[in-house]
Amino acid sequence: MNSGDSETGKTTLVAKLQCNEDPKKGSGLEYAYIDVRDEYRDEHTRLSVWMLDGDPRYSDFLQFSVNSTSLEHTVVLLTVSMETPWAIMDQLHVWATTLHEHIDSLNLGHDQVKQLQDKMTRAWQSYVEPGDELEGCGAASPLKPSPPGGVVGGQGGGQRTSRSMEEEELFLPLPEGVLTRNLGLPIIVVVTKTDHMAVLEKEEDYKEEHFDFIQQSIRKFCLQYGASLFYTSVKEDKNCDLLYKYLVHLIYNFPFRTPALVVEKDAVFIPAGWDNEKKISILFENLQTMNADDYYGDVIVRPPTSRKAVVREVEAVFRRRRPYALRRPED
Repeated sequence: MNSGDSETGKTTLVAKLQCNEDPKKGSGLEYAYIDVRDEYRDEHTRLSVWMLDGDPRYSDFLQFSVNSTSLEHTVVLLTVSMETPWAIMDQLHVWATTLHEHIDSLNLGHDQVKQLQDKMTRAWQSYVEPGDELEGCGAASPLKPSPPGGVVGGQGGGQRTSRSMEEEELFLPLPEGVLTRNLGLPIIVVVTKTDHMAVLEKEEDYKEEHFDFIQQSIRKFCLQYGASLFYTSVKEDKNCDLLYKYLVHLIYNFPFRTPALVVEKDAVFIPAGWDNEKKISILFENLQTMNADDYYGDVIVRPPTSRKAVVREVEAVFRRRRPYALRRPED
């Protein structure tokens, strides 16, 4: 399920995952699929993808893509764009709230909700860095969907050893700030159009600390929902293939061996279970003219609309209306 505001690049991103060079944008609730092939076993399937229109009027369409039957096998993408960084946090909160309200409206039983939430907790706690996993763990058969974030593969990285059911249900306390808003399904926050960072540096005088402030804000949000984070650019082909591999890992238990990537500011990848507040605080060291706790909208300010842009919009409206203005009224 891919949701987010209009013009955040949802359709373009899915088309990239499909290897489709001619994407067509629809409205309302769109359906697409991504071909998934297991080269080792010569098996093939299709991963269903629903894309919700960015217009809030279509939020009721969630009932057709996320319901009590499909919820257990659903991964949600919350898509925002680096083209409008000032809107990122508001959009994330709006769409997360919309998703939360929709899940509440499903009237799931208490036991089912707890089972889904426990699965998210288990997945977070089962994450291990690739290369650190213990040997001797058999993976589930690819292309046979298992509930996302299951015990076998967690939400990224290596796999755990098998344990008794009693041991699995003994959860350690979660780190501070983690899964405080547990919706019971995996969420991936995708920041598209990261190639626009260069434009922000040139035209809006963004510095490294601005991008660090944006990243730490998003990562704190991700902690609350137990979400993964991807910075992507279809234009520069950054992290798109990695996102595909991560999706099929979550849904089909395909192997995934890529660790967190935090060095390149425009190609960040943080799997669910890796991050914590201490790691996020490393970004605070680069904040010179702002504080990490500053209100997001006071730091990442929407630029004023230029006079030229206003004039162009007025002219465009006039051109659209001119044929009607010149038409003689009928007697």
